[in-house]
Formats: sequence, structure tokens, C-alpha cells
Amino acid sequence: MACFYTATLAWNPTAVDTGGLPAGATAYTLRHSTITDLVTAGLPLLTIAQISGTSAEMIERHYGHLICDAAVKALDGLTL
Repeated sequence: MACFYTATLAWNPTAVDTGGLPAGATAYTLRHSTITDLVTAGLPLLTIAQISGTSAEMIERHYGHLICDAAVKALDGLTL
């Protein structure tokens, strides 16, 4: 399997071009984007943590505000 990043963690130009990534994309930005998408999609935090190789506490600490945003949006859609 080819390594698509350099020692500085910036993706090499071939990987960026092939993947259609924005210039300056890093492994961290892709990880952050993926976790953000999973949280906003409503996956359980423990599942996201397991996929990401981290703790549910870290996911909740850094991405918990997205859960609140989703709850507010869901409540706004209710008719009482």
C-alpha cells in the first residue's frame, strides 16, 4: 500500500490530485471531517470512538456541541 503523506503529514501532490482533495489537506483535517460527519449523522459516540481509535470521552469533549446542534434541529422540526 502506498504512503500518501510526507513526514510533515501534508499529503503529497499526487494523493491530493488523485483524491480531489483541497490543497493543504492533511491526515488530521480528513480525520476531523470524518468524525464530524459521523457525529452529525447520529452514530453512537462509542462507535465513532472505536472507529477513530480514541475514547468516547474525547469525541464528546471535542464534538459534543454537534450533538446539541442536531438535537435543537430535531426539536425545531417537531410540531406540538
